Amino acid sequence: MSADDPLARGHVLEATGFSWERVHLTIRLRLSPGPDSADRPDVSFVFTDGGRVFDVPCADEGGGSFAIRVNVTTFADRAAIPDGTWRVQARLDQEPGPTASCHGGALEDLDRASRVFLYDGNRSALTVSFGVEESSEDASRLDLLVHTYHLRRSPPPRKAASVPARITAALAGTNAKRRYARAVYRLVARFVGPRPGRILFASDQQSSMEGNLLRVHERMLERGLDRQLDLRYAIRRAGTAGWLTSTRFICLMATSEVILIDDYFGLLDVVTIDRRTRVIQLWHAGSGFKSVGYSRFGIADSPHLDQPHRQYSAAISGSEHLRHVYAEAFGIEESAVVPTGLPRLDWFLDEARTAAFTEAFYAQHPHLRDKRVILFAPTFRGSSHSAAFYDYGLIDLDALYRACPPDTVVLFRMHHFVKDPLRIPEKYRDRFFDFTRFPDGLGLLHVTDLLITDYSSIIYEFALLDRPMLFFAPDKTTYAATRGFHRDYDETAPGRVCETFDEVVQAIRENEFGQDKLARFRAENFDRVDTGAADRVIDWLVLGERHTSDGE
Repeated sequence: MSADDPLARGHVLEATGFSWERVHLTIRLRLSPGPDSADRPDVSFVFTDGGRVFDVPCADEGGGSFAIRVNVTTFADRAAIPDGTWRVQARLDQEPGPTASCHGGALEDLDRASRVFLYDGNRSALTVSFGVEESSEDASRLDLLVHTYHLRRSPPPRKAASVPARITAALAGTNAKRRYARAVYRLVARFVGPRPGRILFASDQQSSMEGNLLRVHERMLERGLDRQLDLRYAIRRAGTAGWLTSTRFICLMATSEVILIDDYFGLLDVVTIDRRTRVIQLWHAGSGFKSVGYSRFGIADSPHLDQPHRQYSAAISGSEHLRHVYAEAFGIEESAVVPTGLPRLDWFLDEARTAAFTEAFYAQHPHLRDKRVILFAPTFRGSSHSAAFYDYGLIDLDALYRACPPDTVVLFRMHHFVKDPLRIPEKYRDRFFDFTRFPDGLGLLHVTDLLITDYSSIIYEFALLDRPMLFFAPDKTTYAATRGFHRDYDETAPGRVCETFDEVVQAIRENEFGQDKLARFRAENFDRVDTGAADRVIDWLVLGERHTSDGE
């Protein structure tokens, strides 16, 4: 667009504000004269360094105001924003328009908006900072500059290893094993390749199939698809398999048309999946509060920028409303997140299955029949599985016991990562019971009248029962700082939030649980409440038979 073009002449683009939401940078802009006048151009925006040009999403806020939102971890083509010094430029009817400027008085705002995201054990950093430079178009104005850099700290020097140790590392060390895995995968993918109809159910987090993965497999057998498709299995716990098992895993991955997983899958961090194979993530949890994946970028235990999540062909969510949550966490496009619902809820909502469970439960625990059941089921604290714990000192067993009449019992189900058991004194054992090792956690929800939890995704299933919940979160500020929330906790929690155990006891005594918040939570998290999620995964993602009539 030339300077004489009526669309470019007189237009000025000014940055008016900066804000961050986790890994999302929002820059607010004002284009004047506002494009609400006659001959209004079509307005879009790009990041450019004079050579490279990247389109960035924008929202028209009216009156010439716009907001561009950039995810710095998934900037373009599933990669983080690259190193560079970027200008923000408007496109008017697809032609170059004005470059964003910033007045000199806003320099402090630019400093406050700068961010450093530490990751990889604090050995690496992505920095985003802002500056200004005299405009080449108008010397009276200052161009806004966005500086992005990826920095890495060199590891400290190590003491030279002995010759035998170096030979062992070269032949059987971690890097050697990774090279071996990549070589095996490339050879098998090239000379054998994906077999049509081969579906691989894979996990390196569990010793057997569970949850969504198990339900999809079960449903494929119910439909007789095992007679049409070649169903294979690769199930193990990471770190427990030897070379032979790992080789089998890799060969199955290289020869499968579809790979179904339901958790982090470490081998995807080693091999690059052949483009002929589709990897479908059936994430095992519903939508809780905790930030996971790239939603945690820059805070404790932050993921590396080159993550296995980037290789997913598709992932599932419970609703359209949650697609952006999963896309952010996995570092993929929203279009790759498909709201099928969670397959394991097919079991949870099956009335016959529920009736059978309930009858078997009370037959096994007759002393609980006709009791009001409170389930206390918090998540763990700590930075890892091995360091998981729960501070039992937070629970006032005496006050809770006195708040529970004889017709009420409390079942304690601690997270399975927590190794130290809750010790219930003898004097409380007529109403308090440890159900941590009870095998069917979801089934237990069906006999629960009141759920007490904190940040657990167990609320996802329990919300479908339309029963009250209490949220005991004495450490929510600390938890938010170290683990991160992807949504405001107090606003999102579908029940009363208690910061002290006295408040928990008071809520039980007063029978006041904030249940009015539940309807909105259900609407946001579930497009459908039915038993068809596994079928949707199979038809839409595995078989590729999705139609617009199916809810598109």
